[in-house]
Amino acid sequence: MAKPFYADYVNHMLRFYARTVRSGDVMRLIFKSEIDELNWLSVIKVLYKLPERDKNIIIEVFGRGDTLADNIYEVSKELAINQDTIWSLVSKVTKKIAKERGLI
Repeated sequence: MAKPFYADYVNHMLRFYARTVRSGDVMRLIFKSEIDELNWLSVIKVLYKLPERDKNIIIEVFGRGDTLADNIYEVSKELAINQDTIWSLVSKVTKKIAKERGLI
């Protein structure tokens, strides 16, 4: 199955959010543009509707510095969760954020 056209953009949004949250720099966050702020708000809106465990998995996967596939592999090993389950969660969340942001 081909990757949706919005996947890279939304993944970038998620990486920015997760890395900012993990670093604790949320209080010092200054957006470079209105687009960045809208992206941030879209991510927050979707993530806060998720169960806490799913939200934490997403932050763990996107907050790491490696490739998405490698991050999913590592998180699945650490949390003893099937990789397919995490891939499915990432797919669903990515699509929800794309809809929230008006990309689809």
